[in-house]
Amino acid sequence: MRFIYLTNSITSDDYKTLLTSSIHYSNPSNQNFHHALITAFASNYHVEVISPSYICNDSLLNSEEKHTFAYENYVKYNYLPIYKNKLSNYFRTKNSLYSKINKIIKESNEETMIVVDAMNVLLSSLALRFGKSHKIKILGVITDNPNLITNMPKIAKNKLLSNFTKFDYYICLNDALNKLANTKDKPYLIINGISYKCPEAQIMSDKEPYLFFAGALHEKYGVKHLLHAFLNTSGQYHLLIAGDGPLREYVVKKAIRSRRIKYLGTLSQAEIQAYENHAYANINPRPLTKDMDTYCIPSKVIEYASSNALTISTMHTLLHSQFETSIMWTKDDDVSLRCTIEEAFRLKSSLRNKIIKKAHTTIKNNYSINAVSKKIDTFIKKISV
Repeated sequence: MRFIYLTNSITSDDYKTLLTSSIHYSNPSNQNFHHALITAFASNYHVEVISPSYICNDSLLNSEEKHTFAYENYVKYNYLPIYKNKLSNYFRTKNSLYSKINKIIKESNEETMIVVDAMNVLLSSLALRFGKSHKIKILGVITDNPNLITNMPKIAKNKLLSNFTKFDYYICLNDALNKLANTKDKPYLIINGISYKCPEAQIMSDKEPYLFFAGALHEKYGVKHLLHAFLNTSGQYHLLIAGDGPLREYVVKKAIRSRRIKYLGTLSQAEIQAYENHAYANINPRPLTKDMDTYCIPSKVIEYASSNALTISTMHTLLHSQFETSIMWTKDDDVSLRCTIEEAFRLKSSLRNKIIKKAHTTIKNNYSINAVSKKIDTFIKKISV
């Protein structure tokens, strides 16, 4: 079985290049999840990626030659250019995509299936059209409820929901998303998340113990609560923050006023994992809502639990049932966050190490590339019968 994976995700090296450009900021959660899922698929199957990406842009790479493909972990990433004109972009992408898919299929003697990031309107629509006309099975990857995505036009949300019903197979983050998307009860696989460790992530050397947060700097993700809570702690440890978003200037101002806060800017995934590994504790302060608890899996909690540090997180029902006491759970108000942070830094090293080790066991059994690749292999063999 050969898989053609349609996504905006790109190689780790190319994503680093993308981060150095002011042209476009990619969604790191989307990049990280699909990059990891591609790696899991490639553990047992031939995978070729097709990605419409800004990485093709000449001005981004300051090169006279377009960057049209790259290799990582024996997977070929084919990059299609993106055009500013939306109508032109649709038809050019369609033609380029169909041409590339047909070429891959003709060059292979294996049965082919298309995997698509179902949250991408353009890619999911084109994948379904191609699958119908060429009788190719489509596996949709559902990672969110379109109704909960801010700044997405209603017409786009409705299109995504309509596309959801047309896939042949599904990979969903949880049962609620499967129920939302898989209305005809077709074969599906639940993958709550994936832990992917960057090989180049090194342990940092820093004299001062610190609490670390990396993510989108939005108020809805609890960034203000985190800052207010931390500034009321009595310890001598520091808070390091990485990321970008509407609260960037707010974070910078707090860092200027307090020597205990340091803003690191936008980092590559390898750099983020290096900071996570060396932190005393990593924290997810995102406030809990009913919709978030039902449809979302906070990927940062899984990422933090894979590190060499403690994990502090606001409550999430599914993750709490899996990680139990290997994560320090807290409420999302300032006082609760402050108390949990102080409690974490008071832990004896033996207990801290025991908690971290327990989290690693859960990661290995449920979220590692090896664990996820086995789930995928079992699922593919089941639907191929």
